[in-house]
Amino acid sequence: MKFIGCLLILILTFAACKEKQVKAYSGYHLPRNKMITILTDIVLAEGNEKVLHKYGYNTKILIDSTYQFIYKKQNIEKWQMDSSVKYYSSHPNDFTKMMDEVIENLNRLEN
Repeated sequence: MKFIGCLLILILTFAACKEKQVKAYSGYHLPRNKMITILTDIVLAEGNEKVLHKYGYNTKILIDSTYQFIYKKQNIEKWQMDSSVKYYSSHPNDFTKMMDEVIENLNRLEN
């Protein structure tokens, strides 16, 4: 549960950091399954960034380009992710269930 809390804070922090001010559309959100896939990719990217940072690499540019790669791979734009994080954050029960599925995805990848 502590992991989920830390992950939620990380994702909300990510959503708050904007290179350019793009107003998220009120109520817009990505479909649940797509959001789970994207969140799984983001957790993997953040984990990779932490490991590289531990070994002294400057990871700011790497993590930014990784997010851009994830968006391109999933055929979405940043505002769509921002709106979705905002939407699902206002529905914490749904968000928690999605994060449980993200953890299941990560466990499957590990095995």
